[in-house]
This record gives sequence, C-alpha cells and structure tokens, in this order.
Amino acid sequence: MVERLKLRDREVKAHELAHLANAGQYATGGPSYTYQQGPDGRRYAVGGEVPIDISAEQAPEATIQKMRTVRRAAMAPANPSAADRNIAALASRKEAEARQEMRQEENEKQAARPDNTDAGKTAPPDTSTAENTGPAVSPQRRMTS
Repeated sequence: MVERLKLRDREVKAHELAHLANAGQYATGGPSYTYQQGPDGRRYAVGGEVPIDISAEQAPEATIQKMRTVRRAAMAPANPSAADRNIAALASRKEAEARQEMRQEENEKQAARPDNTDAGKTAPPDTSTAENTGPAVSPQRRMTS
C-alpha cells in the first residue's frame, strides 16, 4: 500500500508541475494537493490542481497567444485528466472566438478605408482588349484571409 501511495504521490506532483511549468504568467498560484494518509502515518498526494487564468484578454491577438499557452499547459502532463482535456477544449474555443473577432475587425477596417468607397460594386468591363472575358476587378476590393 505504501509503495502505491509513493508512486501516486510522485505521479501527481509531476503532473501538476508539468502544468505549472507550461502555464507561465497565466498560472495564478502554485500547485495544491489533496493528501491521503498512508499506513505508515505519512501523507501522500493523491490529487492536485494548478489554478490558471483562462479569461480573454482585451486584444484578440493576446487572447490567441494566451489560449495557446493555456492549452499547452493543460495538455503538458503525460496523462492529461478529463478536467485537463476540458480546459484545453475551452482554450481552443476561446482561441477560435478571438480569431473570428480578428477577422471581423479586419473586415470592418477594410470596409472603412477611403479607397474602398465602392465596395460591393462591379467595375465596368474593360473593352480595350479582345481577351477580356468579364468585368475587371479593382485591386482595392480584393480580400485575403
């Protein structure tokens, strides 16, 4: 029994230290452990956690970076728990939301540019050459993702 508790203690502490080592500035505290007393009278860690800040940042770019770190910290242990996987999934969702917010902001910036006042309109066809097969596309209206 004592040998199993010692093994579990080492596993739990290594697991939580892996979270902490990868959480960086987003760890809001050190590891805390749940202990069980063994038949030898010693206490052995049988569970643990590391608190981590998973709130969104002001800027979407910062949120993306933060959620990558959170996901990496959640999945850092050799055997991530179900709770670890849930946190990683939440971080992925928040990262996706931040990416969507970035795209929306970029689209709004593009639409607000002075050289984009005719957005949505089709330029008249260029009839100066015989190879023309359709309307010309103004470079100001090209959008990339």
